[in-house]
Amino acid sequence: MVLLSTLLSLAGLAAAHPARGPASSPQWKNRAAALSSYRFGAASTYTSFDVLPAKDSQRIRRERDGAVDYVDIATRTLREAIPSAAFRLIDDAYVGTNGVAHVHFQQTVDGVDVDDASFNVNILENGTVLSFGNSFAKQDLHRRNYGDIERDPLVAFKNAVELLNLPISDASSATAEPTDEAGLFVIRGTKGSSLDPKAKLAYVRHEETVLLVWRLETNIDDNQLLVYVDADTGTSVSGVYDSVKTASYEVYPWGSGNPTEVDRKLVVNPETTASSPFGWHSDGTQSFTTLRGNNAFITYPGGSTPANSPSLVFSYPYSPVASGQRYTEASAAQGFYTVNKFHDILYALGFNEPAGNFQTNNNGKGGAAGDPLNLTIQTMTGTAFITIPADGTSPRIQMSIWSGSLARDSVFDTTVLLHEYMHGVTARLVGGPGSGRCLSNMDGLSIDEGFSDLVPTILRVKAGDTRSKDYTIADWVTGQPVGLRSHYISTSLATTPLTFESLNRLVVSGGFDLATVWASAFYDIFWNLADAHGIGDVDSVVLDAAGVPRGARYLLLKLILDSEALMPCNANHLQARDALLEAERVLTAGANRCAIWKGFARRGFGQDATVGSGTQGRVNGFAVPSGC
Repeated sequence: MVLLSTLLSLAGLAAAHPARGPASSPQWKNRAAALSSYRFGAASTYTSFDVLPAKDSQRIRRERDGAVDYVDIATRTLREAIPSAAFRLIDDAYVGTNGVAHVHFQQTVDGVDVDDASFNVNILENGTVLSFGNSFAKQDLHRRNYGDIERDPLVAFKNAVELLNLPISDASSATAEPTDEAGLFVIRGTKGSSLDPKAKLAYVRHEETVLLVWRLETNIDDNQLLVYVDADTGTSVSGVYDSVKTASYEVYPWGSGNPTEVDRKLVVNPETTASSPFGWHSDGTQSFTTLRGNNAFITYPGGSTPANSPSLVFSYPYSPVASGQRYTEASAAQGFYTVNKFHDILYALGFNEPAGNFQTNNNGKGGAAGDPLNLTIQTMTGTAFITIPADGTSPRIQMSIWSGSLARDSVFDTTVLLHEYMHGVTARLVGGPGSGRCLSNMDGLSIDEGFSDLVPTILRVKAGDTRSKDYTIADWVTGQPVGLRSHYISTSLATTPLTFESLNRLVVSGGFDLATVWASAFYDIFWNLADAHGIGDVDSVVLDAAGVPRGARYLLLKLILDSEALMPCNANHLQARDALLEAERVLTAGANRCAIWKGFARRGFGQDATVGSGTQGRVNGFAVPSGC
């Protein structure tokens, strides 16, 4: 029997070496359809406390005097919540720019990780616990012991290749070589994976117990997979995770969505020194005359490096209407500009080194270094996606020449590129930068995709726009008014008649309207904030005296980033809603509480909304708290 119950995240892979294997089968290429039914079903609990002290317009002070031991407080919180728990501290604790410390733990059984069981604690700088999330399995359970099985993973590997129709050949003659790490094997002699597959013993949650499994890592075509196979039988697949975030989605200045909105211009010295102290063409040790630096590097398919300019003037011709021309240098320059600009904006809002951002050199500021973003341009996959390892290993975005008669370069559709980048941000923040395992169920998919749709949208909003202006994702690259979605991101319930309850249907039928429900609720919140604060500048983040971003655009983006660091693994929508409200309490002390509640309530995520049980239990709620 195939048990398709757990969908987990790839924590990281070693550097690849070339390998050629069989062509991928049509069934394998239909990745989304093949894996959507395997989504992780386990959920978290989320406990928050009304603990913020009364204060004036000043936000929580930023000074760090070292007096508060956040890790000790978090550890005691976990032990009080689950006295019998066995766990390990994940080495990625940090203090966000809002003053909230984030500490993460992994459950263990017999010293072995339960891969999908985590506990996160969020602590104010006075040492008070703000909230915590818990997805630990029960401790008083019957399980197979780590030491009770034969340590040969080949049966599990061969069965996984067959059951999932993986395009890997020579599995029958493969060998498993043990490593110095307990329980970890490297599988040699196969073809089809650009890395030698790895196998390691782990536990996963399953119903009311935990299951001892072989965790198999493979790298196939554009996919990085974890496959979990029952270690007892070697024949039952208990979960599959594909770390690729798929989306079927040049310099045009920051704030434009695509070539129809603005003319190209020569932008001079666009970097922000506080965010990129080495500039965009140095990592602090080495300087580059190519499109490479501390934050990102650009490659063509196959790994070659485009566009060398000793003068650092990356100016190349481009026409969005020319047919049959690739304009590769112009594409490379646009992509490099866009991802570096986003890096600098996000840094100013708190996605920095300790939070897990993407940099070669962290300049002694914490976090795991050595992970600049790799942007590969003009692939021929007809889509765009990102692979997201844990902090310390580079994420990779691949942007394609879009399939279809228009054959447009997706790099020039900024909504697509920023959509993919935002997936990487979300993966590093939710559950901590050392995890990446935290939005793997259908609710998580909706929240993750929704944020990745919403953020490029609010960056695209123009000064003359009103709340009646609708947007979508990838409308230029696809040539379709509604882009890659069935409905617009809209404040109109007539244009986009989706509410919280719509998810009861969408989690079954699938599709990216799962994203549109969440993105549209946040679009309402954006315009509510804009009514009070204006839209705000797009080219840079401007902070007030209390450190709060001016204007709705970057205020909301800051709140989203802070909320992602607060929310538990596999949060449902109401828990993610509450995390945003908590982020607002910390940052602006309730001044924007009603603007947020009203936006949520219009789409059914109100105070009286309920999750219910199973996949069909969501009930709309349109109430807001008293005083709103």
